[in-house]
Amino acid sequence: MTKPIQIKNLTIGAGIPKICVPLTGTTREKICQEAEDAKKAAADLVEWRADFFEELMNPEACQNVLEALAEILGETPLLFTIRTSEEGGNITISLEDYAACNINIAKGKKADLVDVEVMSNSEEKKKLVAELQKEGVKVIASSHDFHKTDSQEVLLNRFREMEKSGADILKMAVMPHGFEDVAAIMEATNAMRQECEKPLVSMAMGSIGSITRISGENFGSGITFGTVGAASAPGQFPIGELRSLLDALHEKNEEDELKQ
Repeated sequence: MTKPIQIKNLTIGAGIPKICVPLTGTTREKICQEAEDAKKAAADLVEWRADFFEELMNPEACQNVLEALAEILGETPLLFTIRTSEEGGNITISLEDYAACNINIAKGKKADLVDVEVMSNSEEKKKLVAELQKEGVKVIASSHDFHKTDSQEVLLNRFREMEKSGADILKMAVMPHGFEDVAAIMEATNAMRQECEKPLVSMAMGSIGSITRISGENFGSGITFGTVGAASAPGQFPIGELRSLLDALHEKNEEDELKQ
């Protein structure tokens, strides 16, 4: 069963799924404006999608953005992500540069979590996860398939492989082509939480998978992604609408528990 993780004042892995808002600006000014908007919208945590940042390969520029974000966000946790083109992101980057950028961020002590795509170059990524954790950040092991959804058994085994990375949280996103695909990711997540203590995050993208973005409390997903500005993946809800849906479902769950 899931063992929740505490990051600043936020508990991940228990209760209502926490809403993460992505920042996809290309410049420091745009990123900071998006962060201000996310803060005003009461995001539970914020993800800086640094693969959109036009100065990603400049360590000093990245640290300047991080310092500004830390000041804006205060106690709101910050997730740093370089989403590569191989997994639906905005940049093609070598393994060496990918690792160096993430380590630079961790050493700056401004990010609370770092996303690592662990399913490619798995041994090198396992070392990267450990190095990032030594710097004091929590690591989200991630896997994204923007083309299809594998069977429940394959997805469950992928979760198991991701767990071997040593990361603190496991995240999987898939692209469904029918409700059976949506059911597969939900069932795989539910099965994994029975055998794994780490918080899980999962979703089926696009309109078909919208149900997974609001029902994580029921099947075991601890974070969901909502928008204030531009969406970073298909199917994301605006944060206000998303929070209303999450709260409504949580109330129903509590009512059902009282009746039992």
